[in-house]
Formats: sequence, structure tokens, C-alpha cells
Amino acid sequence: MTTGQESRQNNVSLPPLTHERLQELKQTPQGQRIMQEAFQVFPELVKSLTANLQEKLTRYEQARTKSTGIPDGLTLSMLVDDYQFLEFVQHIMFVKWREEKNSRYYPVDKQVN
Repeated sequence: MTTGQESRQNNVSLPPLTHERLQELKQTPQGQRIMQEAFQVFPELVKSLTANLQEKLTRYEQARTKSTGIPDGLTLSMLVDDYQFLEFVQHIMFVKWREEKNSRYYPVDKQVN
């Protein structure tokens, strides 16, 4: 899914992940923990978050189409928040990847002259 994309099923507009929203997510306890993770953790973390979101979306859609009622604690707003958090993690993964690549080409001299 792309930022700002609309779902064709129910025309839910996904809000873009703005700089302001990134800063908000960085301040959350979960965001703080993500910021401390090493780059190597991120691919598996993204897989896990994606699978979790997909499972929630499937449960939500099944409940909606079968009119059985939405499961407790599973609202459309929460799904959008989970999606934005996944985008946040992907963004942080990219930033950490870029930092790792740049450190190979531009090593920082830690010795003070």
C-alpha cells in the first residue's frame, strides 16, 4: 500500500505519513523502542507487523461482510494507526539502512585532534 492510497472496498482514505506524524510516533514508547533497534532487526520486524496487520484486516473484513459485529478492540481507526506505524517502521528502517551505507563510505573519525 502506498501513503494516501484509498481502499477500493470501502473508500477509506489512508492519511499520509507526514513529518509531523513521524515525530509524534517517535515520541511514543513503542516508537522510542523502534528507534533503538539495530538495522538487522528491521526486516523481520516489518514482516511480523505486516502479517499482524493483514490478519487484523482479514478479521475486520470477515466480521463486516458477515455482519457478525466487529471484534472488540478492532476499529477502523486502530487499523489505520497500525498501518501508519508499519509505515513508520519502514521509514526508520530506510533511515538506518542509509546511515549504515553512508558510514561505509564516509567513516567518522572518532579521534579528537
